[in-house]
Amino acid sequence: MLAINKQALYILGVDLGGTNVRAAVTDHTGKILGSGRAPSNATEGIRNTVGRIADAAETAIASAGVKKSEIAGLGIGVPGHIDDKNGVVIWAPNFYEDGLPYRNVALAEPVTAQIGLPVIMGNDANVAALGEFRFGAGRDVQTMVMVTLGTGIGGGIILNGKLWTGANGGAGEIGHIIIAAGERGGSAAFGSLESMGQIAAIVERASRKICDGRKSILAERVGYDWHLLTPKIIADAAEEGDALAIETFEETGRYVGIGIASMINLLNPEMVVIGGGVSQAGDLILEPIRRACLANGIPSLVKSCPIVPATLGDDAGILGGVSLILDAIDG
Repeated sequence: MLAINKQALYILGVDLGGTNVRAAVTDHTGKILGSGRAPSNATEGIRNTVGRIADAAETAIASAGVKKSEIAGLGIGVPGHIDDKNGVVIWAPNFYEDGLPYRNVALAEPVTAQIGLPVIMGNDANVAALGEFRFGAGRDVQTMVMVTLGTGIGGGIILNGKLWTGANGGAGEIGHIIIAAGERGGSAAFGSLESMGQIAAIVERASRKICDGRKSILAERVGYDWHLLTPKIIADAAEEGDALAIETFEETGRYVGIGIASMINLLNPEMVVIGGGVSQAGDLILEPIRRACLANGIPSLVKSCPIVPATLGDDAGILGGVSLILDAIDG
């Protein structure tokens, strides 16, 4: 593996998703100078995925108008359980090789070989937390928890200014905290925070209420086709005063708040940052989260820990990748 060029002026950050891979070249302040995007081809094997990472990276470098020799390294966020020290994907449920999910797949080494830059990688939610810590909502604190609400629920933990990844890169799986044992399952364990608060659970919660005979403008909005229902549609209905939509977010926020209260009780962070697509509902989801935290957490700890929205949006993962390289430069 190549060594980080600590004197280089620029850094390459990459966010590898199940659908797309996004890349950007930045300076050391996190200012994006050029960007690139490519389909991730998640089901077509490691060689194909590495090629798409290279495509996005090369586009970003060309867009920024810099030389590859001026780039310190490439930091990348990857979904799944990541051995960050060895650049290996221990397990990634959405990426496939020969029809099977990635297990113990080396990723950093082939990316380095194809792009010609040193690579540091980590779990995507952990990396997004690192981005918010260095460049976003958490830049003024030293201990922070981030929770991402979306298709799944992920998270990251910053302790005393450092990303905590655990014994072998698996720390921060906040979505797998059990908050209602024996309840809804799905992509995670029964009764986990993810199973109760992810997008699929929110849509199912609203749909079931309507199927039970409750009135809601949501039924008209999607023509009773629940496959068309999204948290955004539910949030818009809630903003218009639809009682069922408001109740759906209240219940979701309560589940998420119970999980976050456990993190506050355990870690006593200075701040909790809420990101991911569902967080775009704003106070519709944040206020019930805050109330549930206060009701279920140690009051003195919860009151000293603001729960705030993320500020970097879709750039959190990319800037987290940049932060991985900056941390290596800082030693």
